[in-house]
Amino acid sequence: MNALCNLYGIRYPLVMGAVAATPKLGIAVSEAGGLGTIAAANATPQQLRERIAEFRAGTSKPWAVNFPIALMPPDQLEEKIQVCIEERVEAVITSAGSPKVATARLKAHGIKVAQVVATTYHAQKAAEAGVDAVIAEPVESGGYRGDNEVSMMVLIPSIRRALPDMPLVAAGAVADGAGIAAVFALGADGVQLGTRLVATTESELPAHYHKLILAAEDTSTASAEGRVRPRVAKPEFAEAVLGEKRRIQMGQVSALINDVAPAAEIIERIFREAAEVAGRNAERLNAFGAALSH
Repeated sequence: MNALCNLYGIRYPLVMGAVAATPKLGIAVSEAGGLGTIAAANATPQQLRERIAEFRAGTSKPWAVNFPIALMPPDQLEEKIQVCIEERVEAVITSAGSPKVATARLKAHGIKVAQVVATTYHAQKAAEAGVDAVIAEPVESGGYRGDNEVSMMVLIPSIRRALPDMPLVAAGAVADGAGIAAVFALGADGVQLGTRLVATTESELPAHYHKLILAAEDTSTASAEGRVRPRVAKPEFAEAVLGEKRRIQMGQVSALINDVAPAAEIIERIFREAAEVAGRNAERLNAFGAALSH
């Protein structure tokens, strides 16, 4: 069985990125067979408690809470960790900070912990801290990765070589079945989708997010300045599309997204495509193997 599906008890090896602070989109992802999430960075502890209750009311399927450690004051982080423990949350995803901050405490209460990393070194540190899974964030992604600029083609196989038994999720640079087939070939056990899931009917982000994603080309994003350096829409691109400069997080993979559809439709579509792509590629590569055996 797939390592990620086995870890979380999900149908598809797909994790939702931290792209929604309210449960609507996460519930749709969980109901469709993935691991939905709540982005907890901007919620107060009480709001987080209420959203956990709302998530539970909307689905009986697995889901997670996502904490970007460096973007929250330490006292707020501690309060939110305590909320997760008190509410018996089953899974937490941490990012933008040391896995030592919360991993041991969460796992002591039976909570599964995954850490987002941008280098093999940080993946190894996460493993040493005891995480249950690693989510690898390459330079192409819209997420937080600091000054690190390692591409997906290098990051996934490098971490897989270093941590052969660790459940490994590829985050960013995937929006279709070909992308999933590619990261599986590199050694990933699953995928984290952020930008692709923003372009869904359940997303509650403002309409200009959809407009920018659908209009994006391969040169429409850039790494932002600052400590965590997410990938954002270029100001001149946003101005050309919206008539004003806007800074929104969006992955380079925006260039491959051309529709807004329900989350369940997207998830089913991309895994069906992935199987088809993998089958075609296996046939093409087997032809070389047959030739070499003669």
